[in-house]
Amino acid sequence: MLTKSIPYTFIRGGYFYFSRRVPADLRQHYSYHRVVQGLGTSSPQRARVQANIAAAKLDAYWGQMRLAKSEVIGMSLVRKVSNGRLEVALKLPQADCPSLLDALEVYLEQKGKGRPKTFRVAAERSCNYLIGLCGNKPLSGYTRQDALQFRDWLGCPWTNRLQRHP
Repeated sequence: MLTKSIPYTFIRGGYFYFSRRVPADLRQHYSYHRVVQGLGTSSPQRARVQANIAAAKLDAYWGQMRLAKSEVIGMSLVRKVSNGRLEVALKLPQADCPSLLDALEVYLEQKGKGRPKTFRVAAERSCNYLIGLCGNKPLSGYTRQDALQFRDWLGCPWTNRLQRHP
């Protein structure tokens, strides 16, 4: 069996190995540019499962590393209190924060390439529903109340069940 059909694997000595290149933006955290781990199996089926699990774990870990490095949305709302707990500070919407339509434009530019027309139409429809209900505010201007109002307007069936059975 060819190892190309099993992503992130190669065979050495009859056993499968997991191999994944470390992304360039995270290389400073690693001593090598590639992660290689023996899977301890010669079975292609087990190797596929184990390689998929290892790849998912690495993706999740690398995602956490990237989040830790980046500016977290809403971090300006969090402040430290003297007892060490975090407390939310209410602030007015930031002037430099993009509006929902601006964010939609960037989203479609970044994620919409190569996607069918229905992808763009669905994203625009969803945003237009929210704008029609709450207005085109800066992203930091949307509140929990806006989200609850939008949810209720959509008529989500699970909200009615939750209200009947607390």
